[in-house]
Amino acid sequence: PKWVCDPHRITKLANARKAQDPTHPGCVVYSIGSNGDFSFELGLQNEVGEGVCEFHIFDPGNFEHAKPKELKRAFYHRWGLEKEIMTTRGASSPQRVVGEKYRGLIETVKLLGHKDLDVIDIFKIDCEKCEWKTYKDWLSEEIPLLHQIQVEVHDAPTAMEAGAIDFFDSLEEAGYLRFHKEPNIQWNPGCIEYAFVKVKKSFMQGKNSA
Repeated sequence: PKWVCDPHRITKLANARKAQDPTHPGCVVYSIGSNGDFSFELGLQNEVGEGVCEFHIFDPGNFEHAKPKELKRAFYHRWGLEKEIMTTRGASSPQRVVGEKYRGLIETVKLLGHKDLDVIDIFKIDCEKCEWKTYKDWLSEEIPLLHQIQVEVHDAPTAMEAGAIDFFDSLEEAGYLRFHKEPNIQWNPGCIEYAFVKVKKSFMQGKNSA
């Protein structure tokens, strides 16, 4: 997790939350897209301390057996992320055939009992282009605040209704400051890693007026 902002502060915040409310998980991390690689979670655990964060790892593949024993408070969920479908009854995910492997973010939050959680400290997502279809859901008022977003984007779409410009504009309008950008030159130059942190909108307004 080389581009996580202030990991030491995550530890302090987690301890303060648990001191105020012993039932609070302290720190919560959503890690979407595993492919059997748990290095991000292990690295973050090394930074913030063992047991400080509760990790929720999502992937439709069967990689739970590869989860390291030294990774504490880690829960593997065998489904991927897809765009929510809004109905008259609220948000729901499309019906899938037997062996459903994808859920929307709002549905996921509800299933895990996190609807009333105040914050998800880190939302890390590498889902092979699902970012272009799901990013609006990341900003929904029906989920906890995502304090940091770590995303790898894949081959920016050209369609106007799902364009890269709206992706970045939507995040900025919601108060997410982009503080890191790095192309994945090792595996695919068409993939770029970005890191965002939530700041006050007044800060963003000052940035835009400069």
